[in-house]
Amino acid sequence: MTTLSQGDVMLAIVLVFGIATVCQVIAPKLRIPALILLLPAGFIFGLIAPQFHMDQVLGPAFPVVVDLMVAVILFQGGMNLGSIKLDALDRGVVRRLIWIGSPITCIGGTLAAHYFIGMPWPLAFLLGAILIVSGPTVVTPILDFSHPKARVRRILLWEGTTLDPLGAIFAVVVFQIVRVSDFSQPLRAVGEFLGSIFIAVLAAIGGVFVAVLGSKLVHGNNLLGTQVLIGSVLVATGVSNYFANGSGLLAALLIGIVAQPLSHRMNTTLDPVMPFFNTITSIGIGVLFVSITALVPSPEFGVVVVSAIAVSLVLIAVVRPVVALLLTRKAGLAFGERAFIGWMDPRGIVAAATASSVGASLVAAKVPGAQALLPSAFVIIAVTVFVYGLTAVPVAKALRVRDEVSAD
Repeated sequence: MTTLSQGDVMLAIVLVFGIATVCQVIAPKLRIPALILLLPAGFIFGLIAPQFHMDQVLGPAFPVVVDLMVAVILFQGGMNLGSIKLDALDRGVVRRLIWIGSPITCIGGTLAAHYFIGMPWPLAFLLGAILIVSGPTVVTPILDFSHPKARVRRILLWEGTTLDPLGAIFAVVVFQIVRVSDFSQPLRAVGEFLGSIFIAVLAAIGGVFVAVLGSKLVHGNNLLGTQVLIGSVLVATGVSNYFANGSGLLAALLIGIVAQPLSHRMNTTLDPVMPFFNTITSIGIGVLFVSITALVPSPEFGVVVVSAIAVSLVLIAVVRPVVALLLTRKAGLAFGERAFIGWMDPRGIVAAATASSVGASLVAAKVPGAQALLPSAFVIIAVTVFVYGLTAVPVAKALRVRDEVSAD
């Protein structure tokens, strides 16, 4: 790894921040989601300035920074979910989409990765696991842009935000298995997955306790209260990840979900801190997308791009519609609402971050075919973002699920 000067490090960081900000400022003027600009901008930046890749600039700290930033994004997503109530029918839909739909998506992604990209089965399974992840970094901006009806929006937000950490944990467990080439102990893998969830729950409980105690100590000081809140999330994330890699994201999400109802019980409100977290989330999404997509350009990219596009189309046109139409039956949803749910499954920053982290580790371990993991994941993320981002509005209008009042 090339040693960079202090000036090079400073320039690399401000360029990433500047590119992200420019994309997010220009996108509303073009009436497109910012993600459609962030992905190609990051790719081009990585192509013309490979010496400024963040994994070189920050070294071993890069994945740590990514995890902590994603944790704050998920915490903010959890706070939003805490104010979004689901009735019994919608809770059932979300549960089915997560616990039945995600395994089906994983299987579909695995088969497509093996037969289209030619990945060995272990790596294809790992990519399939990564591809179940959606998340608020992509779902929320596209829904904000397309304005679907409230019920459809609630279901998609709950599904996407909850799948982010659960999918990341599952992908990390699969990665551990692939790294040691041991597929003989499926029960052990299940145990690790459930154990990671248990650790995340414990860390979240501890984070909530610290947040409540800190809030009482600062006596309504919004500045210190915000610091206590973000500190509690970061500590819970770090401790959880220390004991179970990847589990910190779930801990952050759980703290966010209980933050709103807990604040109401304490006769207080989180409204004063929401602008801060909204700003941090916007910055984080932009910086993460530019930083991670800058890592993609490589000789392997040209080899996998066409086949990875084919995988994307299978997921978009076959897997997701089938999953959604099957699992939203008898939920009181109109056909147009079910169809729109089947036309909304973009992949986001957690999928990219997971592919970047595990891909680099597998390449270092000289696992055959590992070089194709990140480029393939990037192409699939990019295709889903472009397809869903550009078609969300016309599809919502065609299916008559667009809320024209909120869109005005």
